[in-house]
Amino acid sequence: MSFLFYDLETSGLKMCWDVPLQAAFLQTEPDLSLIREITLRCRLPHHIIPAIDALMVTGVSPRMLQEQPLDHIEMMAQIARILTDCRPAMLLGFNTLKFDDEVLRHSFFQTLLPPYCGAMTGGGRADVLNMLRAVALLEPGAVVIPTDPLGKPTMRLGDVCRANGIALSQEDAHDALADVRATRDLFGLLRERAPTTIATMLGHAKKSGPLQLLDGAEPLVLGGTSRCVPITQLVVSPTNQNAWACADLNRDPADYLDLKAPELLALIRSRSSPIRQVRVNAQPLLFNWEQGAHAIADRQPDDVYRERMGRIWRHPTFTRQLVLALQDQYSDRAPSPWPEGTLYEGGFISNADVAACARWHELPWSDRAGYAARHISDPRLKSFAIRQVFLCAPEALSQEAWQRGQAWLGERLLTEEDVPWTTLHAALARCDELAGTTTSPEALAQLTQIRTWLGQRREALTTGASTSSTAAVPA
Repeated sequence: MSFLFYDLETSGLKMCWDVPLQAAFLQTEPDLSLIREITLRCRLPHHIIPAIDALMVTGVSPRMLQEQPLDHIEMMAQIARILTDCRPAMLLGFNTLKFDDEVLRHSFFQTLLPPYCGAMTGGGRADVLNMLRAVALLEPGAVVIPTDPLGKPTMRLGDVCRANGIALSQEDAHDALADVRATRDLFGLLRERAPTTIATMLGHAKKSGPLQLLDGAEPLVLGGTSRCVPITQLVVSPTNQNAWACADLNRDPADYLDLKAPELLALIRSRSSPIRQVRVNAQPLLFNWEQGAHAIADRQPDDVYRERMGRIWRHPTFTRQLVLALQDQYSDRAPSPWPEGTLYEGGFISNADVAACARWHELPWSDRAGYAARHISDPRLKSFAIRQVFLCAPEALSQEAWQRGQAWLGERLLTEEDVPWTTLHAALARCDELAGTTTSPEALAQLTQIRTWLGQRREALTTGASTSSTAAVPA
């Protein structure tokens, strides 16, 4: 089985609302020898306003955003093919499980591609940042963990690589291919310096690894960003079959064992909750007692942990009350009014719609709007289908649909309301903030260029001008 390392550069940090603009893939043999490298870049979709701070850091200009060879849907389709063609492979990156994987899922969803194809490469998903944290906790002398100017440990990819002799300059740190090469080299170093820890973490790239540990009757060790805690497994979450509720054995369970579900729910939602949730599909830092107990902060005698675990397991009502509390854990979250925010709350896509979307991608643009209306049943996907036609081939839509798209685009980008995506108003305001705090002539010139571009986009929208790359029609 091969490894497939990847990295994305995105328009911003809002996973539902920003999109990949660059993707790099590096496939290797198990010994990390190179099989192939691929780099893709796409044009900025017309309904997306990029994060101004990101443009300033990376030096990407508006012209660079508009002059790439691929449009966004073409790049997403190529990424999906790469993930399919590499099978079987383990998918790896740096901080990908919490960010890049999520960005990919939402972008696949919005371009009518299978949202979870990144989880179907046959080898599981792993994160080199998780592995780095595991090594730092269990084998703190194996690699150098640098510190920031305040003296705090930092695990930024570039800082860690440079501290350990891996080439990744600050200038290259926001290029996807440079990042993915450095990630491969860092993984190789971790595997060489801490083989036992890395073997455990690679075993957790699939759910079977952590599930095997959670199926036992011994206390376990759970690692976080900076410390390890002793835990005991309790129940599978009733709202997420990939999440196990566990109890932190550092806490005396007498404080919560007799609580009713509403009180337990309040405790779970607090910042000092003794209930930890272990996501078995997210490569948790989970270790058996023999491997991880030495890393527990402020460790107490093992008998204390085992006695607490026994009290929790023997309590006659606690588990039932915990399940009732977990059922309502997310009940205070309002559903998203926008289709982009409904990947997880709108249900899985049916097999019929998966097939219809695959066929939709095969059709000429002139036929896609009509096909979506007749053959795609999920209203979210219907909306995205028309949006993509309007984005890539507006001439293929009726005049009425085109006008709806223009109206939606103006509302989306010109609104001054509090919305989860970046608007022209918010972007221009951020330009003004940055201009008032910088003295660098180069930065001021860059801000002026960005502001001019944003102003031109605003003027085009307010005057009703169209472009060849229009955005989406409303849901």
